[in-house]
Amino acid sequence: MALARGCKTSKLKYGHRGANHPVKDERTGRVYITSQNHGYAVEAASIPSCAQVSFTNANDQTVEGLRYTDIPAFSVQFHPEACGGPHDTNFLFDEFLSLAR
Repeated sequence: MALARGCKTSKLKYGHRGANHPVKDERTGRVYITSQNHGYAVEAASIPSCAQVSFTNANDQTVEGLRYTDIPAFSVQFHPEACGGPHDTNFLFDEFLSLAR
């Protein structure tokens, strides 16, 4: 989604792989423990004015999520369902369904 909206990405020195990656919700300040499997991150300097950073990685401060202000959409760079583990970010599915309605 970020690439489609004009953002640039860069390769992480160490990819985010496995469980137990802390991600901070920029709206609330709450930190969630997530599962991840990616080796690239959105470059913060390339984010257009129609997007806002919604989540950041608490370890390396990379962008983990974007919320778009001009369309009913958002994206995250982690597995929000975290099946097999925590369900802390299940609210993202509720938000997606609300946007789809």
